[in-house]
Amino acid sequence: MGVRVSTLLGLSFIVVLALSAASAVSAIGVTSTIKVGGAPWGVAYDPGKAEVFVVNSATGTVMVLSDSSYAVLATVTVGHSPYRDIYDSGQGEVFVANYGADSVSVISDKTNAVVATVPVGTSPSSFAYDPAKGEVFVANSGESTVSVISDKTNAVVATVTVGSSPYDLGYDSSKGEVFVANTFSRSVSVISDSSNLVVATISVGSGPLGVAYDSAKGEVFVANSVSGSVSVISDSNNSVVATTTVGTTPGATVYDPSKGEIFVLNRGSASVSVLSDSNNSVIASVPVGTNPYGADFDSARGEVFVANEGDGTVSVISDSSTNSTTTTSSTVQTTASSSAQDIVQQVWVPKPTNAVAAVGVSAAIVGVASLIFAAMSNPLAGLGGTLADKTSGVIPDNIRQWFEELIASRRKLDAKEKKGSPFRPTKFEIVTYIVSIVVLAVSFSYVKVITISQIWALLPVFLATSFVVAFVQSFFSIAYLRMKGVWSEHVIWPLGLVLFLFTTFVFKVPFSSPTRDVNSKKFTEELGAIVSASGVLIYLAFAGLFFLLLKGGYSAVGGAGLSMCVIGAFFYSLPISPLNGKDVFDSSKRLWAGLFIATAVIFAAWLLLV
Repeated sequence: MGVRVSTLLGLSFIVVLALSAASAVSAIGVTSTIKVGGAPWGVAYDPGKAEVFVVNSATGTVMVLSDSSYAVLATVTVGHSPYRDIYDSGQGEVFVANYGADSVSVISDKTNAVVATVPVGTSPSSFAYDPAKGEVFVANSGESTVSVISDKTNAVVATVTVGSSPYDLGYDSSKGEVFVANTFSRSVSVISDSSNLVVATISVGSGPLGVAYDSAKGEVFVANSVSGSVSVISDSNNSVVATTTVGTTPGATVYDPSKGEIFVLNRGSASVSVLSDSNNSVIASVPVGTNPYGADFDSARGEVFVANEGDGTVSVISDSSTNSTTTTSSTVQTTASSSAQDIVQQVWVPKPTNAVAAVGVSAAIVGVASLIFAAMSNPLAGLGGTLADKTSGVIPDNIRQWFEELIASRRKLDAKEKKGSPFRPTKFEIVTYIVSIVVLAVSFSYVKVITISQIWALLPVFLATSFVVAFVQSFFSIAYLRMKGVWSEHVIWPLGLVLFLFTTFVFKVPFSSPTRDVNSKKFTEELGAIVSASGVLIYLAFAGLFFLLLKGGYSAVGGAGLSMCVIGAFFYSLPISPLNGKDVFDSSKRLWAGLFIATAVIFAAWLLLV
């Protein structure tokens, strides 16, 4: 009996200890969830105003929230695709990295208005503020540099070369150094703020994304996104002294000086790992919203604000310890709309440099392919005479035919003579239309989204718009030619499809066409000029219609259709075989010049003014 009682007492003691430990761990939890909508990526706390600045990448704005009531006090428009922000205590300003505009917007916390826009490097992502020098360090993830901005003049005073794809930074106040996480180099660059030179490079885990400086321990915590770990670096010797496993895809990292704790945002597991700096171990894991991207610590309230990009919310985590094993959760609605609605209503316009690159690559590849085919048909045609005639059949017909089908550069020889209704698509054409509409919709959705998950909100809009643009424009020319006795078909264009996908994923500008029309031998130069010029004019007419819809408040359909029509009109007006512009150019150079100038002006205006 005594043994049984002692055993029960022992088990009870263990249970009590376990419950106490669980209570201590769960004391850190989400106390509020703020619905902000869009794609919140960055958070900056302003202690002077007791306000929180939330970056909304989907809308290109920064929302100013009260840290007590979570009410929206102001909404500030900044640059394209803003990413992260940081508070400058010396000037009472918030610096915002405009990832898509290669610039930094400076917001005054007195007026909640942009007071300066500073050009920096390619794809700026994050910041570190140096109060001793009055400087803001900006990581340019697209070109492996860090721009140093003076907060007195809002001008770049230095550019420092670091590792590949710098992503996040942390300022070490005791050493006067900035630690830069180089995502693709698996390293951290250490910059001295006295010389703006790299004084050390430290190897860490794979895919370093987040950096936080622990002033009490003189250590820097670096979140390794691919390794799922945090590297702890001693700033005394710039070496890794510990590595701690956290959640999936850890990113942004925030230091809480009052508790000696580090909050690590785990994007892949929708959680925040809390590390104690006394033993570098995880003491809590707090569930938050989907895809947490940015965070900052509110020193006045002892709270961490976490921006959840995936579901358009901000989670508020209290660092206070209580004996309660539960946390309260409330949803505070703001005036912002939902994430899906925001991304649908935002008008997409590519970066001019990306658009120029996409145009140049597409034109060059189509032009070279056309020249290669011409050379294959008759390698010495330019010389004339008997020798040229003898070499006209050097390349086997099956190879020439395959190459011709690949690039479709000889329009008059593509389609066989057939008969059919001018207005009834063939079975193969139906498949071609479906492929064209789906490729257009997916590509234009992809280039607009901040994350792939948002593509589902855009896809229905782009599918409907793609049907109008792709089907109507092609159907008109095909029906006209068939009525004139020329068999014309709409087919998949392999080279155009590859180019279209290439420019989509590389430049985020879908520039080319996945399909085109082919015609029988009865196709003449005159007919070619008529249908080609009409095709470009139809694009421009639809562009005008979609522009009116856009200005009338129909942002989704208007913006999508305008982008497709403007790109399509400009691409097809290029005087390169097998594009429409070549047919018009061969028939009338004056007509072609008028069409090309019109489409080029509209294309440029769309890039710069919309």
